[in-house]
Amino acid sequence: MKPIEIEQRKQALQKSNGFCPICHKPLTQVQGAHRIGNREIYRKKYGSWVIDSPVNIVIVDCLSCNNSVDVGSSYGNHLEVIADILIYEYKKMYGIAGLGKLADKITEEYKKCTPLENT
Repeated sequence: MKPIEIEQRKQALQKSNGFCPICHKPLTQVQGAHRIGNREIYRKKYGSWVIDSPVNIVIVDCLSCNNSVDVGSSYGNHLEVIADILIYEYKKMYGIAGLGKLADKITEEYKKCTPLENT
């Protein structure tokens, strides 16, 4: 395992407090499950910063829990995970004020939309 993978799993394991977030059993088999799959096509599409983000990796107990974390191939589901990653990164980089900056950007863009685009 590469050093970055060890660090990612360490961060994800700390978030889980030793319990699987899916089945809520104590973690006996530690698996790093990717919400957006760790596939070459997604690495090319979104970049490694998305696929390797600690927000995209969930520590689970078993293969069935691993499968339930995967958001599939839906672009909309991928955008939701990417939004979670952006929130995490803004908060990490700028603190709570960073979330305000991000919200302001989104609100500003939303206000530019015509009423038909808002529905």
